[in-house]
Amino acid sequence: MNTRAYALLLSSLLFLSPGISAQELSVNGFITQGFFYTDSNNIYGKSSDGSFDFREVAVNARYRVLPQLHVAGQVMSRRAGEVDDGTPQIDYALMDYRIAENASSQYGVRAGRLKIPFGFYNETRDVAFTRPSIMLPQSLYFDQARDLELSIDGFGVYGGTDLGSGRLDLDFVYGMPRKDENVEYAYLTFDASGHFEDSEGMMLRGIYSTEGNRFRTGLTLAEFKLGYQPKSGNSFPADLKEFSEGDLKVDVAVLSGQYNTEQWSFTSEYMWHKVDWREMGGVFTQRPETEFESYYLQAQYRFAPGWDFIARYDVLYLDKSDRNGAENSVVFRKAPYNFFAKDITLGIGWQPDPAWLIRAEYHYVDGTGWLPEQDNTDNSDTVRYWNIFALQVTYRF
Repeated sequence: MNTRAYALLLSSLLFLSPGISAQELSVNGFITQGFFYTDSNNIYGKSSDGSFDFREVAVNARYRVLPQLHVAGQVMSRRAGEVDDGTPQIDYALMDYRIAENASSQYGVRAGRLKIPFGFYNETRDVAFTRPSIMLPQSLYFDQARDLELSIDGFGVYGGTDLGSGRLDLDFVYGMPRKDENVEYAYLTFDASGHFEDSEGMMLRGIYSTEGNRFRTGLTLAEFKLGYQPKSGNSFPADLKEFSEGDLKVDVAVLSGQYNTEQWSFTSEYMWHKVDWREMGGVFTQRPETEFESYYLQAQYRFAPGWDFIARYDVLYLDKSDRNGAENSVVFRKAPYNFFAKDITLGIGWQPDPAWLIRAEYHYVDGTGWLPEQDNTDNSDTVRYWNIFALQVTYRF
């Protein structure tokens, strides 16, 4: 179903239902503006000169049609340098039917464009108030492949139950993941002459939380298949072959853990990520299958009302058997530091009232494994060690 069809479905369900009351309908939204400066390399626009090309604007609505049925959707415009141009899109548009609900358990089904349950932050990654920093750990929440991770057109089932010692929540989704040229940059390292046409994906996530969310642990398992369609007139170097028609296969496993006190939150997530290019051939015949590895360690300290401080160490290896990138450098003709990234992050946040959030952040990065190639068209000009300074202001209504 395309974006126009989702918009028509959402508007029909919201506005053709008779007798809408304020209790049944809620409308909210947010506006985020960011500023990024880097001493070298570019992110979210030409940040080496200072960039305001990071902006998120969204309006969402939720309407309860029946006691057990509601519809919800969000329209979002996201500007992120050359990665996203700000064109409004249907972020999600769904129908949610609650099959059973009581004091201890809830079960239901959803259909439409669904947010993908992935790790701790993915479902609300665009809402600044729900993420602990301006940039989420790029080793797991990879902005360059954001559309593939963000939502899926299909159906899902979910359930949650109290276990006495805590609560277990399960989510499963199946359908067609979104894909665009940014996904090609993420998994093919450039915008190929062909494109990903068909897609199929499924994801299962379970999260166990003790009483009061003092301790949370989760496991996410996912599988994606992206069907590649080549076309003539490719942009490959003369001595490299174009990709063949075939499926790019991606398997993902994420282990998540968090410990919370009144003032502290300690969070860590580890991801194993296998990519299989063997059906596509081309340059990947020399490396038909690769296992990524990534993780982060994060501490957040709420030191005063409305204030918090965050420190994080974030690591990505695009090939865990070639952590220094030397072998991949030969195959793909790029500098070794293109195949890993290690990011030390320090940040501070201030929420002066419930509607406003202001954050400042510093990153010291070794490597360019998650650097967006769209903002760095001459990849030979990138450097291994670089710094990011970021500011962000968010207003919600």
